[in-house]
Amino acid sequence: MGRCGSKHNNKGFSLVELIIVIAIMAILAVSIAMSVIQYLEKSRVAVDVHNAHLIRDALNVYTFPSNFQGRVVDYTDPETGETESYKRGWVYVDTNEIRCSDQSTALAMIDAGLVHVSDETAQKIADNEESSVRWFPSGPDGDYIRRSGIDEYVFKNNITVKARSTWNTYQLDVYVDDVGELHLGASASNAIRTNGHAKDTKTAKKFSHKLGLDYSFITPIGEQYNGN
Repeated sequence: MGRCGSKHNNKGFSLVELIIVIAIMAILAVSIAMSVIQYLEKSRVAVDVHNAHLIRDALNVYTFPSNFQGRVVDYTDPETGETESYKRGWVYVDTNEIRCSDQSTALAMIDAGLVHVSDETAQKIADNEESSVRWFPSGPDGDYIRRSGIDEYVFKNNITVKARSTWNTYQLDVYVDDVGELHLGASASNAIRTNGHAKDTKTAKKFSHKLGLDYSFITPIGEQYNGN
């Protein structure tokens, strides 16, 4: 009686089939990785926008003094040709630090609990709020770390920019006009910076929109987009 047997087809994947499978897996891996990166960036942007809203609200509720020590800036309306004068302050935020342009913007941040210093330092800044000669702590104090080259109060805490590709800096501006009325503005940039906040029209408009500051004009300082 002869031996009965059966043939088994043990043929594996061909080289072409393996290449196709590997290519499909690579495409799927890249697609998943891109989705994760986009999700993480959206989350970081949401954190930045939340923090920027807190800064906007802090500036909006703070009572700026009549002798606000802001930087003087003139704005000429492109349609009417009329020129208005403002005193301008700002809170600038990048991936490393927060900079307040003057005593009042620093106090607005301190009063809102967004940056922290000792009671003694806060009182000293308040005592000199309307002085053109600014007082600065002699060294680090809480979140305060240094005085900038243009006499800003520089702080560092978790409010710093979290986004990786949407913007690398953002800024909230406060304007006090000739009759003491307060105006708020905002801008952001994703441009490569060589000295401070770089011009980036597209990103500035995007950031302003997210903060509800859509009605804009451009000032000659930094070409910031600002809500009226």
